[in-house]
Amino acid sequence: MTLRQFLDGLALGGVMPAPLVIFGTWVGYAGGGFPGALLLTLGIFLPAFAFPLLLHGPLERLVANARVHALLDGITAAVVGLIAAVTLHLAGTLTTWPRVAIALAVLLALARLRTRLAVLLVMAAAALLGIAIG
Repeated sequence: MTLRQFLDGLALGGVMPAPLVIFGTWVGYAGGGFPGALLLTLGIFLPAFAFPLLLHGPLERLVANARVHALLDGITAAVVGLIAAVTLHLAGTLTTWPRVAIALAVLLALARLRTRLAVLLVMAAAALLGIAIG
């Protein structure tokens, strides 16, 4: 795969939903044409469908185990803690009133507008405002 093909795949994945799947399909296409794209895409999706279908019973029995359930509860708490830590770290970058205003406007807009297009519009507006205020 050439550098140009790699960058084209990254660009394509960046403008479409599911960028990792799109990029993986692009790599398959670059390496083997349509059959390569099809095989690589199947390789991405097949495990996500096969594992739950084939392992549902054993996984349900595993989760029913009190110790495993407690472990999963602990992992869930750790993930929530990581999300909170990242949120606090990012909130620390709101050092000026214009940045705080932009952040609050974005949160309000995302809470009120619940469409996929709203996310794109809010991101674009926030980026433009961020560039404008420096």
